[in-house]
Parts: sequence; C-alpha cells; structure tokens
Amino acid sequence: MAAFAAYTIIGLSLGGIFSLAALGIVLIYRTTGVLNFAHGAMGMFSTFIAWQVFYGWSHPFWPGWLSTLLAVIAGLVFAAAMGLFLEFAVFRWVRTREPVVKAVITIGVLLALQSAASLIWKNNQYHLPIYLAPQTATITISDVGVPVGRVGAVSWMLGSLVAAVAGILITPFINFDTTSLTLLIIDALAAALIGGLVSLPLTVLGGFILGLLETYPTIWIQSLGFPRLVALLVILAVLVVRNPRGFAVAAK
Repeated sequence: MAAFAAYTIIGLSLGGIFSLAALGIVLIYRTTGVLNFAHGAMGMFSTFIAWQVFYGWSHPFWPGWLSTLLAVIAGLVFAAAMGLFLEFAVFRWVRTREPVVKAVITIGVLLALQSAASLIWKNNQYHLPIYLAPQTATITISDVGVPVGRVGAVSWMLGSLVAAVAGILITPFINFDTTSLTLLIIDALAAALIGGLVSLPLTVLGGFILGLLETYPTIWIQSLGFPRLVALLVILAVLVVRNPRGFAVAAK
C-alpha cells in the first residue's frame, strides 16, 4: 500500500504538469484556431534557458533561492518573448488560412527549435533538475470584445509561458534532454483532446488521469517508452470515440 500511495502521488504530480501544459494548447487553440504542435518545443527551449541560468550563470556565492528566481524569470521572459514573436512574425499573417496550414507551420517551428536546441545543448541527457517549489497559478479568461490581434498576441504569450512552467516543473521527474522535453507535447495533447480542445475543466481532469495511467503500470513494467505509449493510446482512443464534429470550432 505504501508503494501504491507513493506512485499515486507521483502520478498526480505528473498529471498536474500535463494539465498545465495542455491548458496552453487549449488557450492558443480557443483564441487563435491554431493547434500548436510546437508547444512542447517552446517549453523545452524556455526550460533550457532557465536551466542554463540556474547551473551555468549563477554566482557560486548567491543563495539558492536567488539562482532559482533568476532562472525562472529568464525562462519565462524568453517564453513570453518567443510567443509574442511567433504571433507577430508568423501566425498573424496566416490568421485566415486553413487550420491544416497553420498546424503545418507549427511543425516547422518545432523542427527549428529542436535543431537550434540540439546545436546549443547537444543531445545529452541532464540529471540535474531546476529545483523549484510547487506553485499554483490561476488564469481567468473572459470574453470582453478586445481586438483580435491583441487577443492572439496575449494568448501566444500565455501559452508559451505555460509551456515553460510545465517544462521547468517536470525536470525533477525525468532525465531530460531536448527530445524528451519536446515530447511533452504528446502528453499535453492527449489531455487537451480529452477536453475536446475547448473544456478547461475536462482538460485538467484529463491531465491528472493521464498522469495516473502512465505511472501505475511502471510498478510492474520498467520501460522508458511505456508512458509515451499510454499517451498515444489515449490520443487514439479519444479520436476514435469522439465524433470529429464534437471538437468545437475555434473562434476566427
């Protein structure tokens, strides 16, 4: 029972991170109509910026909390700037294009970020996490009729920020590299699809369920790829069960 309780805590912790990452996907999709496949790569790059500050640029005589604070600020500032840049430089100009076109563009962004990160930080696995106390953030979104451009810019900034926070929080749970952090998109997308890409409560619930589904089997199955397989099976099951018309059309 003690082991089961421990795995439950781990599963719920991972589920919270999956939920957080998924909320970023849903936020961008609901406000701009873009299914952002680069979400994991954006979080990955921002996380490595924070990691670089935490382990590479911190002064040895600084207190630990200051190193953490500077690292998190650096990662979040970079994430917000990246999201804003992508919206202004890329997605604002394809706002009226077909959803598949915008989705393909996000795959291009994913590949660009993945390649750049591999050049900077190589493909090494890192075992030292960013030590960060658990935090809870609540984002309230309301329909106030503000300009579409401003909504798009804010949503990309917030979505990128959420991805960065999720990436930072997951570093204590895994031996991470540029690929494993990018693949957080699979878990986030699975949770987002459970919520139909529109329901925030169901997305959060889906993240926690997925965290438990990925964690409990590891009591008996020791395989690095098994949790990702679970996420893929959840995505497949949701797509099969849900009628495509059930996914709400994002606001134009």
